[in-house]
Order: sequence, then C-alpha cells, then structure tokens
Amino acid sequence: MNLIDLIKSSAGNLLRNKGRTLLTIIAIFIGSFTIYLTLGINTGVNNYMDLQLETVGNDQLLAVYKSDGTVSMVPGSNLQEYDPEKNTAEASMITPKDIEKIGTIDNIHRVEPIAALTIDYIQGLTDSKYQLNAMGSAGVDLDLEAGRQINNETDEYEIVLDQEYIEPLGFKNAQDALEKEVVLGVSAQATGEQETVTAKVVGVRNFSFIQAGMTILNQALSQRVQTIAEKGLPENLKNQSFAAQAYLEDGLSSTQIDTIKKELRELGFQGMTIEDEINMFRLVINAITGVLTLFGAISLLAASFGIINTLYMSVQDRTREIGLMKALGMSRSKVFLTFSFEALLIGFFGALTGILAAYGLGNVINDYAANTFLEELTGFELIGFSWSNTLTVMGVILLIAFLAGTLPANRAGKLDPIQALRYE
Repeated sequence: MNLIDLIKSSAGNLLRNKGRTLLTIIAIFIGSFTIYLTLGINTGVNNYMDLQLETVGNDQLLAVYKSDGTVSMVPGSNLQEYDPEKNTAEASMITPKDIEKIGTIDNIHRVEPIAALTIDYIQGLTDSKYQLNAMGSAGVDLDLEAGRQINNETDEYEIVLDQEYIEPLGFKNAQDALEKEVVLGVSAQATGEQETVTAKVVGVRNFSFIQAGMTILNQALSQRVQTIAEKGLPENLKNQSFAAQAYLEDGLSSTQIDTIKKELRELGFQGMTIEDEINMFRLVINAITGVLTLFGAISLLAASFGIINTLYMSVQDRTREIGLMKALGMSRSKVFLTFSFEALLIGFFGALTGILAAYGLGNVINDYAANTFLEELTGFELIGFSWSNTLTVMGVILLIAFLAGTLPANRAGKLDPIQALRYE
C-alpha cells in the first residue's frame, strides 16, 4: 500500500464508528475554536496598538514623571512610607528646576512641561456648559478625524477637541467645528475668581490610547489657562506640571534611549516612550488572552485522551483484521502509519472546523462591534485573523493528535499476527 492508499484506508476506518469519531472531533473542535478566537482577539488588539503607534509616528519623545514622591504616574514605582514632613502633591510635581535638570542629560535637546490644567467648563454654540478634561500638547501627532495638528509656535489660542464634545457643543459634525470658537471657564485656585478664554478649534481627534479622552491645548493656551489658575498662589506653587516632555535627538537606538531612562532614574525621575505606554495595554490584553488560551489548551488536552481512547478501542475491535493484514505481509510501520493517519485525520477535521467556525463568528462580531460599541474607534478590528495564527493552531493540534495516536498505533504495530488471529 502506498501513502495515498494508507490515508484512504484510515479515513474509511474512521467511518466504521461514526459516533465515536464525531465526539472526538467535537472535543478538538471546542479547543481549536477557543484558541483561534482568542488568538484573533489578541491579534486584533495588538494590531490596533501598532496602528496607534504608527499614527503618532514619533518615537523620539520621552514623557518624564517624578518618581521620588508617593504619587506616581508610572506603574511599578516603589512603595514608600508616608512622611509627614513631605508634601505629597508637591513631591510628585515637576518644577522649572526639574526641567533644567532633565535638560542636562545627553541626547535630550529640549524639555517642555506638560501642564496639569484645571478648567471649569467649555462652551460652544449653545448656552450649555460641560466639564473638560484637557492637557497641554505633549508633542505627539494626534489621530485626527478632521482638521490639523495644533501649532505650538503661534501666540493664538488653539484647541483640538475630543470627538465626544462635537454634538453637545452645538456643532453638526467634526468638519463643522473647525475654525469655530469655544469658551473656556477657568478659576483661580487661590481666590476662586473665574475668567473666560476664547480659543479656536483647529482639529477634532479620534479616540486613541495616546492621551485617551483628552482635549489638547496648544502651548499659548496652556500657559494662559495655567496663569489664570495660579493667580494668588505663592511663587513656590507656580509653574508646576505633572510631567514633562523630553525631545530626544534623532536616530537614537533603543540602547541609547535606555541609557537616558537610567540617567533619569538616577536623578529621581522616570521616563516612558509612547511605545512604553502602549505596552502597558498590551500586557493587560496578553494576560487576559493568555488565560483564555489556557482554557482552550485544557480542552485540547482532554481531546487528546479522547483520541487515545478512540484508537485503542479501534485497535481492540480490529485486532483480528490487523493480524490478517500482517499475516498477508503488511509491515509493522504501515500498520503504525494507518492508525497514526487516523489520529491525524481526527485532529485535522477538528482543527479545520474549529478554525472555520471561529473565523465566521469573528467576522460577525467584527461587523457588529464596528457598528455599535467600537464605532468611534477608527481602524479597530476587534478580532484579527492571520495565516500565522491559522498555521500555528493547525500545526499544534496535528502534533497533539499525532502524539496521542502513537500509543495505540504502536500497540497495533506490535501485535503478533498469530495471536491477533486467535483473538475473540
């Protein structure tokens, strides 16, 4: 018998007990379906993260935070004991002296504060006023639905709105909001006296994990808002920011950037690139999908025992047949291959149906998500499919099926033809 004949024979043998074979295939189907769908979610989310990084398009920026206070913007900072002599809020803020200190590090050519802006409200074309989460420009290019990036070199007050403010402020759409004016209400922290500032809308941003949910102000507007907010404060509480943006020299390697981060730590700061911030989201997603993949792996482990059981029973049912084939000259290796192919076919059909079902459901979920809860996330395909995932899942399952089938296949190959023919 040649290889094709062996495969045909194996397929025919599986059909002898359709119920037992079908149940084993279903067990593998569940595992492959779960794993492939989970890998698809992981791929979709990570592809969107990569898109965010490509959209920003600037890997030469370093967000710098104070790391010697009890409050830190950076995960993983060391836990510190409470010191009654130390003002926690002040300890976590970056001062003009800190800006100068950061600027002394090699390969950093400019440092700008990222102001902690406190704005009472924003008002557009209607009388309604809304609370506003805003921050100064951190030097990154935003993913815009309409308009342009803000200009930090101009003295005019410019603002890039988050898309959720468009309709509430009375604009028809993002395009309609461009070049229109909005009013910001800002109160002095010391006196409570409120002033208004008029700014021009130059852009509307899509949702992004970079500065998520924030409306962005240009440098001139940020300084004006901060000046109003700091009226009446002691000098030592003015010109503070929650972070700073360090502009790196062009063409730095990852090793050089790591060196800069090390020097920052020695000075009491912590630096993060945009990719570092995105990778925090990756870690969470990878952890969640890792757990789901583990459930799929457990299902495959159970299915592997199903394959062993199915083939062992098949060997037992066909003992006399195996003895006859060996008596007629069929070699031990061909008997082994016959049962191995049966295991591989069970694994193949289980994996194939699981992958196809996951692919079909994934497309349905993507269409639903794009028109509902992910409608605002431009370019976000929740479940992403790739040939690498397909081949990985198929290859792993076939390997598991083959290994599971080796025990019964080896047993069948070792059967003595005389003893097998006497088997009742």
